[in-house]
Amino acid sequence: MVTIENTPPLTSPPALIAPAPVGASYPESADERLARYLVAPPRTAQARSEAPAASLGGRYDVLVPQHIPPHCIHSSASAYNLNPLIILSVMKVESGGRTGLVSRNTNGTDDLGPGQFNTGTWAKLLIEKYKIPREALINDMCQAVRGMGFAIRTEINGAGGDLWKGIGNYHSRTPKHHIKYVRLVYGAYKQMTSKGKF
Repeated sequence: MVTIENTPPLTSPPALIAPAPVGASYPESADERLARYLVAPPRTAQARSEAPAASLGGRYDVLVPQHIPPHCIHSSASAYNLNPLIILSVMKVESGGRTGLVSRNTNGTDDLGPGQFNTGTWAKLLIEKYKIPREALINDMCQAVRGMGFAIRTEINGAGGDLWKGIGNYHSRTPKHHIKYVRLVYGAYKQMTSKGKF
């Protein structure tokens, strides 16, 4: 579940963006099942009633900042067959959910927007092959979330369906960076599910 802080619930998503199907469930890997049992249990009914929520698979209530529209998370998770909390966990590690972010790397490339798409890899593919404007990857939260879903799913598929290997590959295939990144994303996932907020 995702709730936008300090705003009324979204009654219907904008045109061309499909909402999550009612009662939708998202597949989870063995690692996610293990993680579910390692983290704190879902928040109580009393905590859930504090603010209206939009469903993200029904497993947890997670508050997200106003600038992260739940319908964008729903749409990307549904399109790429991902747990919505995985998308949010990667975004939490990459940018803290900020738009407008451009980070310069020592190799001369840039990392763009909420998904921190590298201009030598994912940003290059999204811009050149799929004609997504660079500015959209930097400043358009829904476009960035959609791109993240695509990139994460592509990496998981390339890793033979291994969720955590795919997530590590989203960042780096160099073992020391790969392992560190997986730990960071898993930590963000645990924190969100235990505290109930992004």
